[in-house]
Amino acid sequence: MPMKCLTALVTAVAAAMLPMLASAEIVAVIGTGRMGSAVGARFVETGHTVIYGSRAPESDRVRQLVTATGEGTTAMSSAAAIARAEIIALALPFSATEALIRANAAQLADKIIFDITNAPLRALSPDRAGAVDSSAGQLIQAWAPAAHVVKAFNTVGYHIVADPSLAGGPVTVPLSGNDAAAKQRIAEIVQAMGFETADSGDIRFAHVTEGMASLYFIPYGRRDFEEAFEYYFRKGTAPPGVTASQVRGADE
Repeated sequence: MPMKCLTALVTAVAAAMLPMLASAEIVAVIGTGRMGSAVGARFVETGHTVIYGSRAPESDRVRQLVTATGEGTTAMSSAAAIARAEIIALALPFSATEALIRANAAQLADKIIFDITNAPLRALSPDRAGAVDSSAGQLIQAWAPAAHVVKAFNTVGYHIVADPSLAGGPVTVPLSGNDAAAKQRIAEIVQAMGFETADSGDIRFAHVTEGMASLYFIPYGRRDFEEAFEYYFRKGTAPPGVTASQVRGADE
């Protein structure tokens, strides 16, 4: 290849990579289970540096996960990972969330919390221990008021996070959060991972997407795997010529 063409090719490749490199962050993935493992690998694929937060960062299992996730990945305590990261992805059971968030609220100030958790909702499971009246997303925002909580991926299976093509078509990730810039950043990341996104309002509406997650797990709970599904919202279906004044609740 002539030197002039090679130079042009290198320049074009570098230009294409600059947006990813410029927007790459350090991400603390709190949790090393199936979802944490899946989302950690996807963050690395999209140019981010991952730190796993774990109760046992030196264990053989976590060491193997660090190696499998990719270059630059490390593991440490959850508190240390949160302190070093710009985005914190919560991929742990909701029952373990409150203590973690409250203990690290100061370190979470001005950071984005990528909230994948689902709380048991009292409206759906009134007799379940630990059921809440609002949602995991709203509670996490209350426990860390200076952080920017964005609910995402809580309606998607870990296997689809790892490989969206397994769904056989588009998968939509609803996003809820109070901070528009944080929600936009998470939308960009999720789209880079191969998903569509839908703005599902502020964090008040996290209870809706957590209810969607409850619906998602019904086929799995009854072992009816033939009925398993993934969410896909079709955009662009509003009535032609509709105005805001004609929409119920538009001013709420």
